[in-house]
Amino acid sequence: MRRIKRGWALTKKSWGLLREHPSLIRFPLYGAVATTLLAIVTLGPGLYLWDEDQLAGAIPLIVLGVYVLSFVGFYFSVGLAACADMIFRGQEASVGDGLAVARTRIAQISGWAAVSAAISLVMGLLENQGGTLGTVAARLVGMAWSLITFISVPVIAIEGTGPFETIKRSASLFRERWGQQITGNLAIGGAVFLIGVLPAVLLIVAGVALWSAASFLGALLVIVGGLVLAIALLISRALSGIFGVALYRYALDGEVVGGFTQEDLESAVKVKGRRGGMKSPPGATPGTV
Repeated sequence: MRRIKRGWALTKKSWGLLREHPSLIRFPLYGAVATTLLAIVTLGPGLYLWDEDQLAGAIPLIVLGVYVLSFVGFYFSVGLAACADMIFRGQEASVGDGLAVARTRIAQISGWAAVSAAISLVMGLLENQGGTLGTVAARLVGMAWSLITFISVPVIAIEGTGPFETIKRSASLFRERWGQQITGNLAIGGAVFLIGVLPAVLLIVAGVALWSAASFLGALLVIVGGLVLAIALLISRALSGIFGVALYRYALDGEVVGGFTQEDLESAVKVKGRRGGMKSPPGATPGTV
């Protein structure tokens, strides 16, 4: 319950920053539009060929599609992180300013997208082909990857590091700030799920259930649910991007930005043996991020 309250508080503060700077929502919006169009062009034919058992043509298209979608998603995420960092430093920043930074990080984003796409494919294979052990392994890898990479986008945007240096840098920042016994990911996003995603899913399910008996009402519920879900996911991406930059600044040098408090940022990461907002001394207990 305590962790849920923390997550709610972090989400509300991130939402306050998004309300002050609503242009930040345009980054995930542009990314969503671009990835949808590119998915139709790349993944669509690949999945069709897969369904037709034409694996020689399907696999390259699917791999290319996953990479392209990964690249586009990270491109706009880097732009968001750069823009949020400018705002945190008291500068006037526009969407164009953020995208200008992203353009200077094309090489780094390309490398990071390749690594991320490869890991996503490996996790998918483990989960689909590895049985129970594969599923467990995929989830463990996914948890570790999502934690380490939460501040990877700010690292790329602000420091301009390559993919492997970004992984080492992100892990190092977590270890230096929170010690080595990190046991959970970040407490943010639950409010968006409860307010937006969950009602949207319920609307869609209700619409599908009513479709045969009342097609107009069913279709209306599905459309409304889809719109609510899309908006909730966009807001969630923007909030995560904003909070990621604040967490990066705190992990880097202890700087508290964006209206958050030290306790907010310190307690955002779950550490073994820690209660409340106090952190364990870094390196006190052997372990891994």
